[in-house]
Amino acid sequence: MLLSFLFKIKNRIRDTFKKRTRRPYEPIMNPECNVSDPQPHTDVGSPIHEPVTTLFHREIPSSHITRDDELQTLLSIVRRADIEVDKLTLEPRIEEMIDGLPNMTPVIQMKLRLIYIIIALDIYRPLFCEMKRYHSVRSNRYFGVYRYNDYIIRMDDSPYSFINESDVINALTSSRDATTDATTDATTEVVLPFLIYTNIRRNHRNRICECNPAIRACECKYNDDAANHPDMIKLNRDSLMCFNKMRKDAVSFSIQHYVKKTVPLYNWVKDQFTSYAYSQFSNIQYPFFIQLFYKCAKLLQTLHKAGVVHGDVKPDNILIFEQDTFDIHHPERCKHFKLYLIDFGLSGIHGKGYGTGGTIPYCHPDFKNILDTFRSNKYNWKTLQLKHDIWSLGLGFLTLYIYRDYYNYYYKYPNYFFTKSGFVSSLILDVIAHPKLNELFSKMMTEDCIPIDEVCASLDAMITSGV
Repeated sequence: MLLSFLFKIKNRIRDTFKKRTRRPYEPIMNPECNVSDPQPHTDVGSPIHEPVTTLFHREIPSSHITRDDELQTLLSIVRRADIEVDKLTLEPRIEEMIDGLPNMTPVIQMKLRLIYIIIALDIYRPLFCEMKRYHSVRSNRYFGVYRYNDYIIRMDDSPYSFINESDVINALTSSRDATTDATTDATTEVVLPFLIYTNIRRNHRNRICECNPAIRACECKYNDDAANHPDMIKLNRDSLMCFNKMRKDAVSFSIQHYVKKTVPLYNWVKDQFTSYAYSQFSNIQYPFFIQLFYKCAKLLQTLHKAGVVHGDVKPDNILIFEQDTFDIHHPERCKHFKLYLIDFGLSGIHGKGYGTGGTIPYCHPDFKNILDTFRSNKYNWKTLQLKHDIWSLGLGFLTLYIYRDYYNYYYKYPNYFFTKSGFVSSLILDVIAHPKLNELFSKMMTEDCIPIDEVCASLDAMITSGV
């Protein structure tokens, strides 16, 4: 009895202590949930009114800003430039583009508006990580390719490459809508911009402006009626300043997602195969080589089915992602990797687009770009054809198979590798002892290359047969 009595007292003391120390209810966020989309509060008690902040005439919970370092950084950069974004409305074109983006949270849309302002004011260099930069004489600005966290941002005062990107997106969208075979859709591994903004000036002949103001005055004009949009009257001083800066310098830009944990195939091969010990005493793993070749060909097949020529197929424009189980020396785990195709600035529609056929030395000989650019700094241009991609793909993998390396210049190859007209010498093709590969490369490295479907079928047969 005494023991029971003591336990009751103990339990009462414990319960009393718990009541006094219990914290008020706090909502718990799902760690997998996007910070921009908090889970709804399910408490049936009195509603909690969270403070809100106004950005671009839109209310957003203040906690979304305090939890997002990227958004805070962008806001601080813009406010440091004396731009007040609470009641700001950007030019109608960019607002319509951003509002029309699918699967974009309000926070991401805010970030894209801030990036537009930062580009317009030319204050991005301290913020963006430079990947490729050059100075434009026409606008006296720096342009190029930059990375900002999870975004790749490309800027230029020439709109051609952005027009090409738009053509690719439209063609792939139409092709995807026209087929119900989802198993062949590899567009998730074709990395395209999700936002393309262009400023296109034209001369009296309706040709895109290429004037150099250092030589003569530019009289080209914009014919897109963007300045006459009825919503332009809603723009305040800061909005008009951004719009006018973009127009004055003819700035175009595109934004695409950065594919994390990937490496350009060029760099990856250099790290894997080009050590002296490997190149002298080891052959490239055949199962891996065929898988790599096949997956690259499948990416091109996605484009070619839509009538799109990539126009710049080279190892720098293919990204490789190693899965956790990847093992280059294992017959099965060597297949555990993904590839992504990037950079559509030289792309075009088959028979209509105009390009260089790629980057030296991967240009098809049709273009006569068969000298290194430091010897002849001008590329020849002509109409793009699907076969040009086949040639570029074939040269890359032929080089990899023979030399276990990639070369970016003609002078890196032996003198006997190419004929005077730029085609691969028969002496080189005879080096390939594997009969199936010899046959495949012989068909790819001709003036009229075999179609990509035939390339894929040949590689698939090698994988299936194990030969």
